Amino acid sequence: MPRLLKQPVPSRIFASLAALTLCVVLAGCSNDDDAELDETMDASEVDSAEYIPASADGPAQNVPEPKLPAVATENTEEGAEATLKYFWEAIDYARLTGETDQLQLVSSDNCEFCEGFFDDWTAAYETGQWAVTHGTVEEKISEVWLGHDQEQNVPAADISFSLLDSAVDLYNDDGHLEQTSVGSSEDTAWFAILLYDATAQRWQIDWVGLEELVEWENE
Repeated sequence: MPRLLKQPVPSRIFASLAALTLCVVLAGCSNDDDAELDETMDASEVDSAEYIPASADGPAQNVPEPKLPAVATENTEEGAEATLKYFWEAIDYARLTGETDQLQLVSSDNCEFCEGFFDDWTAAYETGQWAVTHGTVEEKISEVWLGHDQEQNVPAADISFSLLDSAVDLYNDDGHLEQTSVGSSEDTAWFAILLYDATAQRWQIDWVGLEELVEWENE
């Protein structure tokens, strides 16, 4: 079974994913648009709990919060997969809102990509920035290997997957378009290491990044 030899490179070099790069470079993005809704709609005409997509007029409102599924608490392949899917849903939510509590729920203190993302998005929304993304992060899991982390003596999961992201427009606090990206035109190969916390009964992302940064050996 292949295993990861080392976990190199800080999160800020992951320039392959354009929308996430925006967060890393400048801080503050957002997510998801809805072609069925009129972006110029007066908020007073919409139910107060109805989701309003981000637009040039302002950040998204009433964004549905991602929920960690019950299966994610299991020390199984299905639990690890569900956790990784939730992780990217929480990424989308953070880009729309600047709130990272959901993301931190499934991120370890060792995850440099995660920490950079927390800091950047929180700072962005605190300074009045927001972003409009024309879609969401789409992940497709290729393979999962369950094993054991010898150093921390806990169950571990290695996951190979691909990502596809959409264009992102970043606005500053006075409503001017500050930066834009075209998104990714094709799937990019990524890799994640998850560790299982038996006390908290959940998986946590310990490392995530481009698969090309991983060194392998066959046992």
